[in-house]
Amino acid sequence: MKQKPVRYSIVIRPSKRIINEVREMKNALREAIGGLFNSVNSEAHITLFEFHAYEADFVPLLDEYKRVVERLAPLDIKFDGFDHFPKNGAFYVKPTNLSALAIIERCQDFKREISSKLLKDRAEGWTELFGKPHMSIGRKLLPEWISVAYSLFTEFKADFQCNIITIRKFNEERRQFDVIEELPMLGKGLVSDKQLNLF
Repeated sequence: MKQKPVRYSIVIRPSKRIINEVREMKNALREAIGGLFNSVNSEAHITLFEFHAYEADFVPLLDEYKRVVERLAPLDIKFDGFDHFPKNGAFYVKPTNLSALAIIERCQDFKREISSKLLKDRAEGWTELFGKPHMSIGRKLLPEWISVAYSLFTEFKADFQCNIITIRKFNEERRQFDVIEELPMLGKGLVSDKQLNLF
């Protein structure tokens, strides 16, 4: 049987404390609406990019990602409150405007530095998802479920230092992504060396 390309995502994972708090919110929403919803079992994250690649092509891609990410400067990310996307029914924790701009800046640095030829030759379906940074609690929620979410969750404030970019691989059996690589942001020379005051 012919091998299929594997789905991967490049994400920011928050601190363990924030991951646990978001898990509790997902569970509270599931209990309140009396059923499952998209992303209920997904660990908290901010998706930056997604792509597909064959296993053999992932090794050179990973080497390139490591090279680029180590040049990105770490950043402080602050979350403040909730919002939703009416079109796709996503309810999420939102970063502050300055934090969102910092995330977008790092992604633009990544795009400028990455080898477009390598992506063309080795990756399929490269997708940029950082235009509106967010940390989903649920996706494809019915309008009434979003109303329930707003009634349950009225305030959320948290912050952490992001100094790692995470690579995840889709697990077909679990139907969830598994963390497979954590790449350190070492600030070795891109535009983002200018630190924004986020607080």
